[in-house]
Parts: sequence; C-alpha cells; structure tokens
Amino acid sequence: MRIKFLPLALAALALTVSCARRVETGYDSIDLVDRLVADSLPSLTERASLTGKPSGAIVLVGDPMRCLAVSESLMVSDDFDNVDARAVQDGLPDFSGETIISLLDFTLAPYDSLPSAGQDSVRIREAAVKNALAALDSSLNCKVLVICSPALSGKGAEDVADLFGKIGCEVPVVSSQDTTFSYSSACFKLMRDRNMFTHDIAYPVSRLMMILEDGRRPTLYDDNLVQEWFADTLSVFARKTYISHVQNKYNSGGNR
Repeated sequence: MRIKFLPLALAALALTVSCARRVETGYDSIDLVDRLVADSLPSLTERASLTGKPSGAIVLVGDPMRCLAVSESLMVSDDFDNVDARAVQDGLPDFSGETIISLLDFTLAPYDSLPSAGQDSVRIREAAVKNALAALDSSLNCKVLVICSPALSGKGAEDVADLFGKIGCEVPVVSSQDTTFSYSSACFKLMRDRNMFTHDIAYPVSRLMMILEDGRRPTLYDDNLVQEWFADTLSVFARKTYISHVQNKYNSGGNR
C-alpha cells in the first residue's frame, strides 16, 4: 500500500527534503502553480498565514461522494482512546470538538474521467491544485487538508506540496491512492503527533461547502443548486454529516 503524507512544514528540514526529492525524480512545476506564485504570491502568502491553527477545520476535497464517505467516517470514528491515543474504543468520537468541512467540487469531478497519462495529466494535476487553493479560502479556516480522491492523490499531491511550499503554507496534507486507506486513522495520528486537536468537549460538527464554477470561491451547500438525485442521496449516504450540517449551517470559519 502506498500512502502519502505531506505534512508540509513539519520543520524547515522537511521542506528541504521534499524539494530535493522532486529534483531527483525530475519533478517539474505545472504552469498553473508558476502563474499563481508569479501573479498572486503576496495574497496567497497572507491566506496561508491564516491557516494551520488548532482552532481550524479539517477540510476534505475530492469527488463529492468520496468526500461524504470520508466525512461520515470522521464523524463516527471511535478507534482510539482520546486521552492516551491507544487503539481502543473509549465511547467518545475520535474527532470530538472538531469541524469537518466537505468541499464538494461540482465543476471538475469526477476526476477519474480526466486524462491521467502524458501531457493530458496536467488537467488532473491542475484540479488538485485548484481544490487545495479553494481549501485555503478564509471562510474555511483549514488546518488539515484531506485529498479524498485516489486520482487526485496519485497525480496531483506533489503539485499541492509544490504550491504550499512556495507560499509558505503549513497545512499538512493527507492523501492516498489506496481505496482502502483509513483516512480517520491517518488524520487522528497526524493531528495527535502535531497537537492539532481543539480539545473541545463536544460532538464533531460537519459543514458542507460547494464549488459550482471553476475558479469561484466556495459557497455554502444548497440542496436546490445540485441535481435532485444527489440531494436525495446525501441525507441517506452521509446521514450524520448532513444532519450536523443542517443544524450548524450558519456557523462560519470552521469554529463554534
């Protein structure tokens, strides 16, 4: 199983090693990242400086249905003791006190349909960067980025690392190409190691955000703006996520 963790700025050394590895493998930045850095570096740096704080939210990006599946897993997960992190259930959600934001991309998904070979793979690499950039929107208050799509992880995770490194973004990224990968376990261990939990005593809260036009800022999810089948499926497929979203839909910033 191939697992990618990109805790981009665990320390300056981590960034140095990451950059060196890309050089050794012949990594080349895509034009989109180069343009973003050339045209908008000050604003991107400012946005990055506001992220990565323990009070922030876990932001999920990828195909909408995959995001919902991961969100539901994070909402109900109880695989660890919340006090000492032992791999035993303690009757409390592992992500107690956390805000989980699913950023549903209805413009570029499904990513599996995008070309993934040769020069055509640029499209899927750009999709990963655009999702990561949307996750840095100030309304989301991102502290951990989870790429839920195996296709985006396989082709675009390095490009997200490239962008984050160039703008000084310290948000760690969790991704994997393995469809059986446990995002809940990976996120718990990462956040425990880096002391990124809010430590609030409360049930986890979910928020649903959406992107309807390429390049536009995320907006609050609205059943009336998506296909009827998706709205009907959402309340069944991701029941905990949907109920929490409805109850807390007017909260903002990833905090209570």
